[in-house]
Amino acid sequence: MKTLLKVENLSVEARTNKSSVKLVDDISFSLKEGECLGILGESGSGKSMTCKAIMGLLDKNFHIEGFAVYEGNNLIKKNSEEMRKLRGKEIAMVLQNPMTCFDPLYPIGYQMAETFAEHLNLSQEEIRKKSIEILKLMQLKDPEDILHKYPHQLSGGMLQRIMIGLALAMEPKLLIADEPTTAIDAVTQYEIMKEFIKIKEKYKVAIIFISHDLGVISKIADNVIVMSNGKAVAQGDKNHIFSSEKEEYTKMLIEKKMAVMNRYREILHNGRRKSYAPRS
Repeated sequence: MKTLLKVENLSVEARTNKSSVKLVDDISFSLKEGECLGILGESGSGKSMTCKAIMGLLDKNFHIEGFAVYEGNNLIKKNSEEMRKLRGKEIAMVLQNPMTCFDPLYPIGYQMAETFAEHLNLSQEEIRKKSIEILKLMQLKDPEDILHKYPHQLSGGMLQRIMIGLALAMEPKLLIADEPTTAIDAVTQYEIMKEFIKIKEKYKVAIIFISHDLGVISKIADNVIVMSNGKAVAQGDKNHIFSSEKEEYTKMLIEKKMAVMNRYREILHNGRRKSYAPRS
């Protein structure tokens, strides 16, 4: 498969009149059609800032250097209007808190219709049918009822599914998912991850999946970048990174995850022992 996105020596500085701080430092990677790149790191590591720079979502207080070549065009050099046409259509995003991504003043159907009207040449009736089709695709019950509901009347998991469905409806070539499972419970997180895996396998969309959760990244990524303090401290095939990586920060993330899992198993084991203990 061909390379869809090639990022080289990407750096981001936050600048004021008195000082500057480097937030992303010399990041490089490539992404092919149908591949998933996982970007793993704790809060403040620079993982989200990297993707915001690629998407043209940073204001003039940020200075960007390097290249982000998408289908032969350097996204870093494109103006805001050119990027606006790409975003939502060829390049889609799914964000971490769906509650903040929908306008509380308008019903879901109205907001879906606005998105489709912006990017697709459809009639009002076609938009309505498309909206229902997407909600069914995301396995949401009573789609016609959902179209008339306001965001606060739906759960975070339902809103996240709608956001994924909207992104998928645009038939993007590249999907950037920024901590999409952070604000939802564990059961819903599992269901949302199944949707992303389905998107990757069925639709062959290239995905950049950002998360602080090693377990989530391990489920979907082909290749992984581990970021700390704006730098890539480890990078490569997922299996290599998680099984034989010697870099200290990456080892720490793996050990923390294993400690949580071991504690969970210990609690589960002790709970079972108490359940089966003979009563006196």
